[in-house]
Amino acid sequence: MASPRSVVVVDGNGPDRTNTVTLLEAAGYRVRSARSFDEAKTLLAAERPDILITELRLGQYNGLHLVLRTRTDHPHMAALVTSRVADPVLEAEATRHRAQFILSPLSATQLLHAVAASLDGSTPPPAAVPSIANDAPKPVAPQELC
Repeated sequence: MASPRSVVVVDGNGPDRTNTVTLLEAAGYRVRSARSFDEAKTLLAAERPDILITELRLGQYNGLHLVLRTRTDHPHMAALVTSRVADPVLEAEATRHRAQFILSPLSATQLLHAVAASLDGSTPPPAAVPSIANDAPKPVAPQELC
């Protein structure tokens, strides 16, 4: 029997991170998580994940910085960068670095599809891109946009 695929989840929002980890573990993935850029760097130095799922906003740095930094040690790792704000420039930058840029919040089905598609090397259909606890989009508070 093959070992489960490994995932590293990086999100500064505790409830979002917990929901994502719980969902992925229930789907059979082996999951580790970090709440900051620095914590993620330490974790990724010790882990060899199949996929990195990171929020775009991580304080002084962002999820794209993390993907870029990690590519040296993990060149074949799949990556998803999530954001609550659409940004064509950052989306193009993510694509340039072989990462999917997806808008959050995502439904459980959308996230699982995006993860599976990234691990398979394919792109999810547009239905998996828009808006983790249920299928209804959550309202975005102004402070979350910073």
